[in-house]
Order: sequence, then structure tokens, then C-alpha cells
Amino acid sequence: MKVNVNLRLKDIPGQLVGALEPISANDGNIRGVVHHHDDRLGGRIAVNVTFEVRNEQALDRIMEVWKKREVDIAKIDAFFDTYPIQYLIVGNIPTKELESLTKALESMENVASIEVRYTGSANSSSRAALVTGKASRKEAITSLDEFFKKRAEKRDYILIRGLDQ
Repeated sequence: MKVNVNLRLKDIPGQLVGALEPISANDGNIRGVVHHHDDRLGGRIAVNVTFEVRNEQALDRIMEVWKKREVDIAKIDAFFDTYPIQYLIVGNIPTKELESLTKALESMENVASIEVRYTGSANSSSRAALVTGKASRKEAITSLDEFFKKRAEKRDYILIRGLDQ
């Protein structure tokens, strides 16, 4: 998870190091620090920090330390990395199978978004369906691969995995 935070630090020596230390202590990776020494508000100096942490629990621990050290958090934004999902399925795919496939994908853990688009005629079940979306964890891609392979074998349709994965 990438985090960008605007902090307000007391204008006394050691405050910047004291604000950065909990990030390191929680296995965070500091990507950038912008110290706005000229930007003062209420006796505090503005500092923008961008860093990465493994999960929300680590971010919570960092914020607890900041609270104890009286570091003001003016603004915080967390961004989660996502991984693209792309599969093309071709074959005799009835509408009910597409509905079932969509429901199964929506209930899977770590699938952030999913879209199923298909082509075919109204009087035939021969279709091509493009499944796209985003996974919130890289491990979800492996689960999706297994899910689609089993489903394709069981339902006898062709599966083509996207190259972006």
C-alpha cells in the first residue's frame, strides 16, 4: 500500500526524524520527504511524506506512534496497488453460465473489480466472452488462473489468458 501524508511537526529539533522513525520501525519504505520549512501554521512546519507499507495494520501502528508524539496529520491518502485481470473464453457458453461465472468472480476474495463482455447470437450459445478487471493482491491472479482452468475443462470451452498478468 502506498501512502501520502501531510504532517504538521513542531518547530523543534528532532521532530522530522521522530516522524519518520515509526515508518522504518514498521517495515515501511520511505519514497520521498518534502520539508516545507517556510510553510508554518500554528508554530508547526508542513512535511509531506510518501511511503509504502505492507498493510493497514502497519499504517495503524505508525499513526498510533504519531498520535503519541503529537504529530498532526493534516491529510492522508492511501493507494492500493492493483493487478490487471484478462481472460478470453470461447465456446458453447449459455447465458446462465455467464451469469454463474460473474457471480462466482464477484464473490472471490481480492477481486477488486470485474467486467464480463460477450458476443454471440440470440439463437446460439456459441459465444466469446472477455473477462477483465483488477485484483487487489498478486496472489489472487493464481487463484483466478486455477478457477478459470477448472471451469474451462469442466464446461468444455477454450480459455486464453491475457498477457498483462
